[in-house]
Amino acid sequence: MQINKELEPLTVYDYDISPGLDILVRHVLVTIPDSYTEEFPSFPVFEAHSPWGAHVEEGKVFCDLSLLDMPRDVAIGTLAHEFAHLFLRHTGKGSVRDEWEADALASKWGSQKKSKQCASV
Repeated sequence: MQINKELEPLTVYDYDISPGLDILVRHVLVTIPDSYTEEFPSFPVFEAHSPWGAHVEEGKVFCDLSLLDMPRDVAIGTLAHEFAHLFLRHTGKGSVRDEWEADALASKWGSQKKSKQCASV
């Protein structure tokens, strides 16, 4: 899958990430259906270590450079899952129910987590 780096996300966000991660984040944001964008919260994205490739903490998304080494569909699914946590206003406590809800919403958006790491909470 080729990612169009010219696409702008539908959600405005502040960020401090490398160009490769920026392209990936923007791609995932523009794939979120329009019906969700009006209620989507603004959020910052930062480049930082994450054992899962990405995670949400206190309304912020942290992306690890390891996302760029993952198969493209896994990286996209991982980010969509984290953006789903934001949309659902999950606090980042990591309950199994929150994980299932984020998976279901990301799947509705056309993305699925496919990493074994993400299967366990």
